[in-house]
Formats: sequence, C-alpha cells, structure tokens
Amino acid sequence: MKKSSLIVVLASAVFLAACGGKSKKTDFFGEEPKPVKPKVSTTTKLDKNWRVSLGKKIQTGDAVLSPVLFGDDIYAASANGKVYKVSASNGKQVWQTKLRKETISSGVGVGGGLVLVGTDQGIVYAFNQQDGEIAWQTPLSSEILSSPVIDNGVVVARAGDGKVFGLSSYDGSVQWTISRQLPKLTLRGDSRPVLTQGVAFVGFSDGNMAAFRAENGAALWDFPISFPRGTNEIDRLADVDTNPLLVGEFLYISSYQEVTHALDIRNQRIAWSSDVSSFHSLAYDAAYLYITDKTGVVHQLDRSNGQKGWSQNALQHFSVSGPISVGPYVLVSEGDGGLYVMRKSTGEIVGKHSLGAKTIIGEPIVDSDIIYFMDSSGTLQSISIVNKA
Repeated sequence: MKKSSLIVVLASAVFLAACGGKSKKTDFFGEEPKPVKPKVSTTTKLDKNWRVSLGKKIQTGDAVLSPVLFGDDIYAASANGKVYKVSASNGKQVWQTKLRKETISSGVGVGGGLVLVGTDQGIVYAFNQQDGEIAWQTPLSSEILSSPVIDNGVVVARAGDGKVFGLSSYDGSVQWTISRQLPKLTLRGDSRPVLTQGVAFVGFSDGNMAAFRAENGAALWDFPISFPRGTNEIDRLADVDTNPLLVGEFLYISSYQEVTHALDIRNQRIAWSSDVSSFHSLAYDAAYLYITDKTGVVHQLDRSNGQKGWSQNALQHFSVSGPISVGPYVLVSEGDGGLYVMRKSTGEIVGKHSLGAKTIIGEPIVDSDIIYFMDSSGTLQSISIVNKA
C-alpha cells in the first residue's frame, strides 16, 4: 500500500474517534469492542444559550476547525471557505467573509488585529479583525493542517510536508523556514504551534517537541516525546498531534502511542511523564489535567507530578471527544450526541444530556461557566451546565 493510502485510511479512523459518528470502534485494527452505555442519574441541567449555523455539516475527512474567543467576540470558520465573527453574548453575526473556490483546512488564529486560516492549497489568509477584509495572503509549500498562530508581529504556520514557516504579520512575507523529514506513515493533521514570549514550540510527526526563536527560526532545544516502536508502520506511529497546552512555565503535550509529558520550559527539562496518551486536546484546572485516551477512558492527572487521580472507563470503546473543564465538572461528548458530565472530585458521571445526534468537534472554548463549541452539524453553540434546582 502506498504511503498516501495509509495516511487516508488511518486519518479516517482517527477522525471517527475524535469527531463521533455511528462507529463505536476505537481499537481500529483489532477486535470490535461491544460497549454498553452507562446508566446515569442526572443531577445537572443543560442550558442552551444560543446556536448559529455556519452552513456545512462536518463529514469524515473534513478539517477540524476550532473557534477562538477574543474579547467579546468569537471567530470561527467552516471548511467551505467561510470565516465568521459573532458576538459571544448572543451569537449574532458581526461579519462574514468567504474565500472563492478554496477549502479551509485549518484555523482559527486570532491576534494583532488579524484573523488567520490556512487552506488545502497551502495558502495562509489573514483577515482584518475589524471588518473581515483580506489583509494579505501567502502561499506556502503544501496544505496547512494546523491553525496558524500569531504573537508580537510574527505568524507561525505549519505545512503538511513537515515545514514550519515564520511570516511577518504586517504583510505575510516569509521570514524563515524550518524543514523536518516526515516518517513513512503519519496521522493526517499537525498539532498547533504555541507561540509566546518570542519562542515557538512545535510538536512533530517524528515524535519530537522543539523550540525555536520566533524572530528568526533559530533552534533552542529539541526533546523526544515519543519513540517509534513495533514491527510495522502503524505500531511505529509516534505523532505529536495533540495541541500543546501551555500553563505558566509548563508545556503539557501528549503523543498518539506513548505518553503525556510536562515540560519545564524555563529549565528545559521533562518534569514528569505519564503512561496516558491521547490524540485529543487536553483540559486543565488549577490542580489537574484531564485527558481522554484513544480508547475513550477519561483520566485526571495531578499537574504537579503526573499521578492519576481517577480514571472513568464507563465510555470506553465509544467515540469520545476530548474533555472540557468547567467549574466543578468535566464534560465529554460521544458519537450519538450524548454529553456526559463528570464530577471533578471523584470522576463520577452525574449528568447526561443530548446534543441532538451531534458531537463536539475540535477544541471548545470555556469562559467562566459558559462553553462555546462547534458541533458535527457545522453549528456554533453556547451552553452552560448547572446543578438542578
């Protein structure tokens, strides 16, 4: 089988696990599990604040685009080329713009007065945050599979061929390029770079996490996060496709097959490692990390040392989303549209609510007690979870 075919097959399986759908199979290449949904005595209430359709149902193989909250507004995009700015308070549209005959494959990045997306044609577009007009566009070497990020006049974007680019936020001109050889087989998708205090942190498909100077691309350090193991290319997958999570001076990162690490970026060392791994985004609060592993088990890890607090396996072998940390609860959705609520203190499931045969797509936004997310119907939603009166 050719490399491109392997990537497509594996990516389709991963998309179903990450984004839901009818399949409950998460052990992609083994026996079909026969999961049983848990019975839940619901003590919570789901408040649906507002919802707005962005016009395209998300299918297997489509880009997973995450909204961004910036100030009082949310910026979102759909694969059919549309970019939106809506009010966070009521979901009313502020502006909408559309690219002609192009598919948006990554986004959204916001900062410096710009809204950023990437396309399947390898073009990074920057829109004016105020009115949605195109500020500039820059063609890169291949499809953009992770959201461009911006900080202090620099845009960092990743191309699907392993290259990382530093662009000027003023006009989009390329300031530097880093090339990285791809393994023979990788998951389709790249983790989003983290850009802060003049440093870009990037996870690669070879299992390494690296830091570069944002102004010129100079290498600062390079850590192996995951090591290829096994006798075939699938077993040897070591992709770092989970978006790195920066909290204070620690960068939390998980790989597909291996472990989750806490990197002490000030002292350039691995502070701790856990044998829990994921291809979903991570969630956190003041004391803990929350991780959905590739089998659908949700874990709580102590942020200070990586020790497990609890593991909730009631949804194992279902297509479970990444976790959402909000107030005293952790939320996950599964492929048939169920939204499950777990109590942070114990991991007990204390609520089940319906999203209407839809599941959460991409990385949700949490602002105080309000959750914003894209669902599989292409709808942007705002919800709240509260105790029953």
